[in-house]
Amino acid sequence: MRAPVTLALSFFFAVAVLSGGCASYNPEELDRLTKEDPNFKQMIVARDAARGEIRGIKADLLGRKRALDGQVERLRGEYDEYAKAQSLKIDKYRDLIETSRNVLRREMETASAQLTAKEAELGRLQKTQAEVAKVLRQSRDITLSRAEREKWEERSLMISEKIRPLTEEIEELSARIRLAKRKIGFLR
Repeated sequence: MRAPVTLALSFFFAVAVLSGGCASYNPEELDRLTKEDPNFKQMIVARDAARGEIRGIKADLLGRKRALDGQVERLRGEYDEYAKAQSLKIDKYRDLIETSRNVLRREMETASAQLTAKEAELGRLQKTQAEVAKVLRQSRDITLSRAEREKWEERSLMISEKIRPLTEEIEELSARIRLAKRKIGFLR
């Protein structure tokens, strides 16, 4: 059983050596083989022509690669410059939007401060009106002259007339604040 395996390995080794894996070729042997076999000479001529074409193709590829590499580098540089310019434009547009948002924030802060002041004023007026109403209710128990009573009622009416527009201003300021918040939200 060992003999067939050894024979197969020997055959494989011989084929490998003969197919050119380890053999060295010298010019004299090639010259002798080409003179003996004209078909083989044509194969060698075709091989040399093919190798020449391969070298030409490789040289062309290398030249094109170098040219394209140069173009790629140039295009990368152009792109980098363009991207930098566009980034600056983007920053300007973002700054414009941020400026608009800041304007709306300042308007909202101003309106909020006005609202706080108006609400405080309304609170004082409502407190005063409550005190006047209390005096008028207690006037039944206390004797007030008709003139004094009319004076207190007139005072209550004046306070009511001040409260009405103040309440409208407060509603308007609240609406302006809500609107500014919505506008800021749209500018995000």
